[in-house]
Amino acid sequence: MMRMHHQGAIDMANKELQSGDDAQMREMAQKIIKDQKAEIQELTTFLNGHVPHLNVPEFVTEQMKNMERSGRVTDLQIINGDTDHDFAMLMIQHHQNAIGNAKLELIYGHESAMQTMAKNIIEKQDQEISEIQTWLLANKNR
Repeated sequence: MMRMHHQGAIDMANKELQSGDDAQMREMAQKIIKDQKAEIQELTTFLNGHVPHLNVPEFVTEQMKNMERSGRVTDLQIINGDTDHDFAMLMIQHHQNAIGNAKLELIYGHESAMQTMAKNIIEKQDQEISEIQTWLLANKNR
C-alpha cells in the first residue's frame, strides 16, 4: 500500500517540476522524489525478504477509514490552477494520509524495521507539512 502511496507523491512532485515555477516548491518536489524513491526501495527490499503477516481486521478497517477521510478532505481542497499552490495544498493532504497509515503501522505492525520506518515517515512528513504551510502563508495571494 505505501509503495503505491509513495509513487503518487513522486508523480505529484514530477508534475511540480514540469510546470511549477517557485524555487522552494521545486526544491521540495526534488526532495520528495529522492526520499520517496529511497523508501520504496526500502519497502521493496523488506517485502522481498519477509513473508507477510495475515491482515488484522481492525487494521484493515482503520486503513479504510483513513482512505475515506483522505478522499473527503481531498474533495474539499481549494485548488486554483497555480501549479505551485496546488502542489502545496494537495501534498499536505497526501502527507497527512501517509502519517495516518504510519500511525496504523505503529499500532498494528509486528516488524521492528517497519515500525522504525513508520516513525521516520511521521517525523519527516510532519516537518514537510509545516514547511509547506509556511510557504502557503507566505504565498497566499498566488
